[in-house]
Amino acid sequence: MKMELGITESGEDMTISSFKKTLAFLISAASFAAMAAGCSDSSSSALSESSSSAVEETTQEDTTSSDKEYSSSEIEAETLSNKKTAVSDLFSSRDLNPDYSEITASIKLNGDSAGIDGDGAKADGSVITISKEGVYYITGTLNDGQIIVNADKAKVQLVLDNADITCKTSAPVYGVDSDKIFITLAEGSENTLTDAESYTYAEDSAAEPDACIFSFDSLTINGSGKLTVNANYKDGIKSNDDVVITDGDITINSAANGIKGKDYVAVCDGNINITSGTDGIKSSNSEDEGMGFVYIEGGSFVINAGNDGIQAETELIIADGKFDIISGGGSENSTKVHTDDMMGGGMMGGQGGGFGRRGEDFGSENFSSENMTPSDGSFPFGNDQSADTASFTQLAFTQLTETETDDETSTSTKGLKGGASVEINGGTISVDSADDAVHSNGTLAICGGNLTLTSGDDGLNADTDVTVSGGEVYITKSYEGIEAGTINITGGLVDVTSSDDGFNASDGTPQGAMGNFSSGVVLNISGGIVYVDAGGDGLDSNGKMTISGGTVIVNGPTNSGNSALDSNGGIEVTGGVIVAAGMSGMAEYPDSSSAQNSVSCTFDSTLAGGTMVTVTDSEGKEILSFTPNKNYNNIVISTPDLKTGETYTIYTGGTSSSDEKYGLYVTGGYNSDGTEAGSFTVDSAISFIGTQSMMGGGGMMGGHGGGFGGEFGTGEEFDPETMTPPDGFGGGGMTPPGGFGGF
Repeated sequence: MKMELGITESGEDMTISSFKKTLAFLISAASFAAMAAGCSDSSSSALSESSSSAVEETTQEDTTSSDKEYSSSEIEAETLSNKKTAVSDLFSSRDLNPDYSEITASIKLNGDSAGIDGDGAKADGSVITISKEGVYYITGTLNDGQIIVNADKAKVQLVLDNADITCKTSAPVYGVDSDKIFITLAEGSENTLTDAESYTYAEDSAAEPDACIFSFDSLTINGSGKLTVNANYKDGIKSNDDVVITDGDITINSAANGIKGKDYVAVCDGNINITSGTDGIKSSNSEDEGMGFVYIEGGSFVINAGNDGIQAETELIIADGKFDIISGGGSENSTKVHTDDMMGGGMMGGQGGGFGRRGEDFGSENFSSENMTPSDGSFPFGNDQSADTASFTQLAFTQLTETETDDETSTSTKGLKGGASVEINGGTISVDSADDAVHSNGTLAICGGNLTLTSGDDGLNADTDVTVSGGEVYITKSYEGIEAGTINITGGLVDVTSSDDGFNASDGTPQGAMGNFSSGVVLNISGGIVYVDAGGDGLDSNGKMTISGGTVIVNGPTNSGNSALDSNGGIEVTGGVIVAAGMSGMAEYPDSSSAQNSVSCTFDSTLAGGTMVTVTDSEGKEILSFTPNKNYNNIVISTPDLKTGETYTIYTGGTSSSDEKYGLYVTGGYNSDGTEAGSFTVDSAISFIGTQSMMGGGGMMGGHGGGFGGEFGTGEEFDPETMTPPDGFGGGGMTPPGGFGGF
């Protein structure tokens, strides 16, 4: 690392090395504060404004130039006021100022040669070498040539004004030695840099370029002109130090990474369009504390990356900007394959259970092993109801024959990725990814912005924590919507569509046949709006689930192998509004110890999606109306309006003249034209209508007879002491007759 002389407020010299140590400290401190608070405002995301001692670049010329209310079912997202820092300490005054009023030398490119007017540069045929600090104005065309910067401890500014440089053996722009290189794109100019498909290196060279624009030292691109980078060998723009972009209309076509800065990449403005064979934007320093980050506080990005869209070795921080990212070819290229196995929520039995209701139904020879269906074609879903043979066969094979596979040995194809953390404070972000749309190997915090995520795997995924405190997150397609060991929703809007679980709070502990409680895992919802449309469990926690505020709406699965709410450690409700519709087979409901009252209603038959459910009080006043968008026969409702000692009635099939959002209607519009499904009087935290699955708020397995449910295979009783079926999975194996029984 070379010396960079700058001046602090005290007037003392400051090296680039000491500056970066300060920078690393401030980045780490800001990150720690962000993790502690859930999110920081964008002004502290990268550097505290108090760090005014950052280096100012010095040179011979340094001139700084709805109104409706939803009653108890109110839908109102908490908004976060994000203050965008116009100038972060990552961007010096010279980074931001593309002025080139005093020119050290003018370089006219003439095909196979160059004319130079001024000092500091020499031409050897079509190779131009710059050896002194200064401003170099470059125009014209090189058919096969190169600009080399070899100026020890110098700041060198290359002004490209309609420059077109092709190098058939190496990098068109090669920073061998400098303090910092500025590439300024002159206003109104169109510039093109093209490298070779393979590079020719000197035999005695220990290090050579591997990018179309390459620098061993800091690199800044500014100015409002256009730049096209055709990187046929590997990377498009690369620095073994840092890359800073403050403006420009930049198009990069690269065989490998689009933009790569070892220490960091920082962008505050510009229009950047990247098509890359590997990562779109990348930082890679994993050795120096505080380095290896990507910080973006503005600009417009269109990225089509073969691997990750934007990948930070440590921290990825987005304060603002517009992003349109495709990674790995998009969600249609996902290799994710999963169906539920026998984990909690899978093959349970008993009355209201998954497979079997009683041993006599599936035991002996009544069961066909060829098509895996009962001989009479019936299959008891939920409240002893039946399903057609095809439905049963599909579910049976789903539960028994397929398991999850996620090829972690394959190339990473995530949209936004941070090795330590991801923090999003603002911006408009669209991601279509083969793997996770937004992923962190540590923490993930969303405090603002508008995100539209289409994922072949998870929408939001973190190894430890996911926190959403503001902004709007629309996960339009995913395998699982949000997955992390701890999930906290404190504000904002989260809208999830998933083929499996909508939310999955999990630490990766294998769940086994009965599901295992993970003590450190929790799903917390305390504010904002949560909407889930899930093919698997709607909200799933392998540990605890707590809901203390906000509005939670779940359209759960249409099969009885999953549930709208699923927790291995109980569901505690102390506030907020919850409406969760799904099938009754595995349905869970809030714990009886909850401070807020709830009701779980199982209907006598499966109701079609679009059938309204309404709760009224003893005087007929509408408390809540909701229309699930899929078939259902169970609904769980919790609202502060359910008062202890009061009697309520549930109706189905009515209509409302009020407006709705996510199927939840403004109260007061119910037309009293529904069919009564049942009444209940609140005398405890959880009330019931109809036959329940007995899963409860996190019970292991349920159904007729509790525990594993029902009787097994031959119709004999299940032994609760030994937990062994007499002729089921233990003795009779997995093949009927004598197999599934009530399990």
